[in-house]
Amino acid sequence: MTGMMISRTKYYLLLFIVLQAPGTGVFGQQKDFQSWYEASLEKGLKNGLDLSGELELRLDGNSSRYDRSMFTLGAGYDLNDHLGVDGGARMLMVADRESRINPKYRIHADVVGKSALGAVDLSLRVRFQYGFEAFIYFNDLRYNSLVNRVRVKAAYHIFGTRFSLFGSAENWGLMTDNNGHFFRRMKYSAGTRFALNFRSELNLRYVIEDEFNRVNPLQSYIVVIGYSYKL
Repeated sequence: MTGMMISRTKYYLLLFIVLQAPGTGVFGQQKDFQSWYEASLEKGLKNGLDLSGELELRLDGNSSRYDRSMFTLGAGYDLNDHLGVDGGARMLMVADRESRINPKYRIHADVVGKSALGAVDLSLRVRFQYGFEAFIYFNDLRYNSLVNRVRVKAAYHIFGTRFSLFGSAENWGLMTDNNGHFFRRMKYSAGTRFALNFRSELNLRYVIEDEFNRVNPLQSYIVVIGYSYKL
């Protein structure tokens, strides 16, 4: 019975990924190797609210060129054992084609469903993300973007060790000014976490990110190195 449940779950996860992937050709596709670096702080409060701050640096152009840095503040709350809500704000410093640095801003709201299948933790996150270039355009959708992101994730802790394994698939859909093409990106990720102690951990993951429905879409191969600490 357990084997049947695992097989069925794998089937639904695979079906979800296939249905989300757009059927667009890869004519003119470009490729790039990137590296991302992350550091985060987390704080759990007695009322069940979790706070977090994260700093990220991303390099593109075969990891030789500054792409962007990001600072994110977030908060999350578990409504029960299987459902949680999150929200956050992000500031980005993004390099354009002339290497000029431009500020951008994002806010997001998440609904997260959680479950377990034996020793495997499963989650489904639905995120709505609103991006704007400057505060003066905050209320004008013509200058901004509303994005829907859906991510499925599975994680497994190796019993008796400090290692955990995880994998995820996420789609990225543009809800405004999309010229009739909602799907713009798919991201596949797999990696491991290593607990240094009860408060801190290192994580390493490999990401493949595909762009769709745009001229010269980019396929990125990304190595991500991260560190997190719980206060």
